Amino acid sequence: MDDAGGVPDQLNVLVVDDTAEMRDLLVAIVHREGHQAMAVESAEQALELLPVWTFQVAFLDHNLPGMEGLLLGEYLRRSNPSMLIALVTGEDDQRLERRSRELSVTFIAKPFDNAEILRVLEAYTEIARDRAEARAAAEDGDYEPPIARFADDLPDSFGIPKVPGRITERLVGTLKRSLANLRSVSRYNERDRVVALSGLLTARVLDVDLPRTSTGLTLYEEYDRLMQSHGRRTEFGA
Repeated sequence: MDDAGGVPDQLNVLVVDDTAEMRDLLVAIVHREGHQAMAVESAEQALELLPVWTFQVAFLDHNLPGMEGLLLGEYLRRSNPSMLIALVTGEDDQRLERRSRELSVTFIAKPFDNAEILRVLEAYTEIARDRAEARAAAEDGDYEPPIARFADDLPDSFGIPKVPGRITERLVGTLKRSLANLRSVSRYNERDRVVALSGLLTARVLDVDLPRTSTGLTLYEEYDRLMQSHGRRTEFGA
């Protein structure tokens, strides 16, 4: 069902419509995209599938025998918040369209362009990709570079000879200005965060001795302290 990155390569799609021709059309569109489709003619038949199948997407007609499509959509939305649901209907009713939006159900009017169906399928894949990336960031300690573990190894890794004093002065001056802005809530900005981090990493690479702050902290410690105060990620384990 999912590839290595947690993004579905094949979706299970529920199609509910009491017209055979419409069921066949929707199933054909789904199959052409490489996904699976289960098609039934009533909401009651759809509910019988739920204990057996896990659906990522559902296309529902509204005027169904028995339970109406939007009522089924409301039930599906409560039981599976991550499902993408589309109401595919020939009923021209603004109240129905408005209620669909309130339930986060995509409203597709019949007759429809096949591209409208494809957009729903593509949207689920995009959302799943975003979820997988967020999950990887939360679960994988090395999803972002583990700078703190290797920062001390940078001088030996690059082996750059001692740099001229003017370069050191320029580097230190830029770092001090950026860190000064980061100390102020009103002047804090992401540009100075990036400049400060880049400067500190450059100092590591060049093996430059940086001055300490007036409180005795290294500039690496000061950077991490400021990031903690602003609710940002620390980098140097200080």
